[in-house]
Amino acid sequence: MNYTQIAIIAAVVLVVVLIVALLLVRRSRQNKLKKMLDDLYVRFTDIKTVPLAFKLNKAQVMARRNEETASAVAEYHGRYEVTEAHINDIQDMLNDVDDNLSTMKYKDALKALADVDEELKKCEAEVRDIDDFLEEFSKKESEQREYSSKLKEKYRVVKTTINKNSQILSISYDGFVEKLEECERLFSSSEEYMYTNDYVSAQYDLERIEELLDDIKRNANAVPKLIKDTKGVLPLMLDETKRELALTKQRGVYTNHLKIDEKIAEIEVTLNNDIRKLMSAETDGIKANVGNAKDTLNELDEQLEAENRSFKEARETNDKVYEHIQDMEKVESYVRIAYDKDSRRFGLEDLREELRQKRDNVVKYKSQYENINVDLSSCLRPASEILVMAEELDKNVEADMKSLYSYKTAIDKSTDGESRAQSQLTKLQLVVAEVESKLAEYDLPSIDDSYKNDLLKSREYIERIRNLLKEVPLNIPELNVLLDEAIDFIYKFYNNINNVVGMCVMVENAIVFGNKFRSTFPEIDRELSKAEFQYLNGEYTKALKTAIACMETLFPDNADEKIMENA
Repeated sequence: MNYTQIAIIAAVVLVVVLIVALLLVRRSRQNKLKKMLDDLYVRFTDIKTVPLAFKLNKAQVMARRNEETASAVAEYHGRYEVTEAHINDIQDMLNDVDDNLSTMKYKDALKALADVDEELKKCEAEVRDIDDFLEEFSKKESEQREYSSKLKEKYRVVKTTINKNSQILSISYDGFVEKLEECERLFSSSEEYMYTNDYVSAQYDLERIEELLDDIKRNANAVPKLIKDTKGVLPLMLDETKRELALTKQRGVYTNHLKIDEKIAEIEVTLNNDIRKLMSAETDGIKANVGNAKDTLNELDEQLEAENRSFKEARETNDKVYEHIQDMEKVESYVRIAYDKDSRRFGLEDLREELRQKRDNVVKYKSQYENINVDLSSCLRPASEILVMAEELDKNVEADMKSLYSYKTAIDKSTDGESRAQSQLTKLQLVVAEVESKLAEYDLPSIDDSYKNDLLKSREYIERIRNLLKEVPLNIPELNVLLDEAIDFIYKFYNNINNVVGMCVMVENAIVFGNKFRSTFPEIDRELSKAEFQYLNGEYTKALKTAIACMETLFPDNADEKIMENA
């Protein structure tokens, strides 16, 4: 093989290698572009398969009753239409890339792929944003169905509780059953709304169900106590108040001002309405009504008790007033007569006008007493008012009695002062007479001049008292002062004379007793002679001591007894 042939063969081989290499490079580039196109198709398929239309339709239904949400959904609906158009444009761009690859326009295909990638990024972001917004509505749907499931469980528990406590719920049981049936109807309604994607209406029904269940639970807890009050406690309280009202009227006690019949009628109307509400398993306001009714009935009972008590006290007070008026009339008559008799004698202050007023008041008080009696018998005035009138009358009578007694005390004090002075004067005269009698009877051998002066002064006191008693008007204060001085002085004088006379008698008895022993005991004779000398000189105390001491030498333990026995 020559050189030329070799060169030709080498050239051919080189051309073949070049052709093969070129084909390999072109195929590799085509595969790469195809891979890029496939990746773009995957991304395109991802965004195209997002169920935006379905979610948007659901969102439009759910947002139908919310103006603000509906506006937002409408805005995203516009964005959705733009995005759908954008997706269609990308579809067209992908088709162009596919055509370029088919015709081996790789350069155009590469540029088109870059454009598609850029548009896909924009479209992906838009789809993701729209989907995120619409996903909130799907989330709300899930939450609503979960909410519905929880309510169904709550309903089951409540229904079981109501059926279990049917006896306790008594008249309210049928009302609770109706509410439970309403819950069942609303459950069905909410399911239908959710099936038709009307989640707003479904939510409204579910919320209404929850309100009903809460209402049933709350009322079921309150009903037993309210039934006890409305069917038991309040009727008994009403009967008791009516009975007490009837008895009060029978006693003749006025009660119209309390308006008890009207208040009882109002309570009965409210009570009947509340019982009808309980039959419908409703308790709103009943507790307050029961409390108000109890308070009103308790208040009425207290008012009736007060009127009965006032009626009794009014009668007792008026009877007491009558006795006080009679006492006042007696005292007034006594004071008037005594005043007319003694006012000049004792120089009393002028009480004629005051006594005339008291006389008029007696007549007025008797008239008021009679009027109160008429009111008590006629049953035309509240006993509480009558009691106030009786107490006021008694207060006025008591005030007049107080002043009358002050007049009486002044008069009695004057007359008592005169009577006392006359009585004491008589006693003093007797005392002085007794002193004179004793002095004359015992004829004491010696008496001090002071005793004679005291006797004279005692007589002067008696004479001054006599003169004061003759004066008109009688000066009671001066008379009392003089009388007290005279009593003090004369009785002291009387006691002194008694002591002296008694001492003299004792000396005489001692000497007489001792005379028996003079002849036997010279010492006795001497001491007794000494005692006699002292006695005659008026030294009665010394004489008594000397005589007693003398006898004690003979009888150391019982000298006094021996002398008294001998006397």
